[in-house]
Amino acid sequence: MNNSLFINKTYSRNEIKGLIEGILFVRGKPVTYKELIQILEINKDDINKLIEEMNNEYKENKHGFFIINVADGLQLVSNPHYKDELEELFGKKNEFQIPKSALETLAIIAYKQPVTKEEIDGIRGVSSTRSINHLLSLKLITISGTHKELNLPVYSTTERFLEVFRLKDLSDLPAINTIDFNALDDIEDEEEEVEEKADEVENLI
Repeated sequence: MNNSLFINKTYSRNEIKGLIEGILFVRGKPVTYKELIQILEINKDDINKLIEEMNNEYKENKHGFFIINVADGLQLVSNPHYKDELEELFGKKNEFQIPKSALETLAIIAYKQPVTKEEIDGIRGVSSTRSINHLLSLKLITISGTHKELNLPVYSTTERFLEVFRLKDLSDLPAINTIDFNALDDIEDEEEEVEEKADEVENLI
């Protein structure tokens, strides 16, 4: 390695694994391949070979964590084998409280992006203003541009979306032809009525 951080130092294969593990542990969120390549001065294929070896070692020794590929990077996460025990000790980790209506909106954006609010409303059959604002506040979606013909903002998912749902990239989503958007109606009538009334009030302000 010629990086100034590692000048005059030579690392064994196991030490490189340990360094990767330490970087992912300290960062606590996905570290991109670009960053790792720059730090370690090895290519993506070699990094993936190391990760495969590490995960096999974790599995064989029943470690409490493993490494996943997410958002074009790598992240150290807890081993689902110990899911029940960890939930009993620390409770369920629920970083986001996402209403069903917002989840439905997020699914539509994920598959149809870039998409306007009007297109989302057309699919859902109700206003999506509150859901979109909620998703924006959670940084799961963003305004990614303007529709050329309608001159309206369009929405797309973010890197944070990939991180939260542990997706390598959008190609990890199930094929769109397996999703029936017309069947996405699992929203309680009360929730729809509250959302519609809230939107009516917003429109009057």
